[in-house]
Amino acid sequence: MLALLLCPLACASNTQPQAFANTRDVLADLDEFGVLLLKAGLPLDVLPKGRDLSPEQARQLRLYSHLFQPKHSEYAPWLVADVLLLDVALKNEPMPRAELGRRIQEFQSLAVLRPDGYLADALSGKELQCVGPVVPSDGAYRAGIYEVGTFYKPGEHKQKWQSVEIRLPAAAPR
Repeated sequence: MLALLLCPLACASNTQPQAFANTRDVLADLDEFGVLLLKAGLPLDVLPKGRDLSPEQARQLRLYSHLFQPKHSEYAPWLVADVLLLDVALKNEPMPRAELGRRIQEFQSLAVLRPDGYLADALSGKELQCVGPVVPSDGAYRAGIYEVGTFYKPGEHKQKWQSVEIRLPAAAPR
């Protein structure tokens, strides 16, 4: 009888390796930039490590992210990530991850027109408003007055959005 009582304890102490331990470890270490890359559709195994993001890492991440068409829910965060990665690549010098996290905050109140005709929150990708079907017009893809891939901020009237210009630095001399 005593042996039967000890069996559950003996079995419990012989634990198997956990299937998601590596994933859990990566997720536990994520910063704002890492979360943005995940929301943009990049897999855990390509997320950069370290305190700084090098220009080469930024170029590689851009190449990887452009291999696959983002899902509708990933499009807005994908565009934000692309802007930040391009910024690092063009400056041609490492950027601290803390600075990337600060830059992400600049996109908090912005929206992006997705190719499916929805304005979506720039960081979460959540649909905010359907503005209509997207068609080629004046050399761009548009839904009414809105252009795909353009950032917008809320205007004075809730249904009206104003475009926001996102400036990138000129390429640094080599």
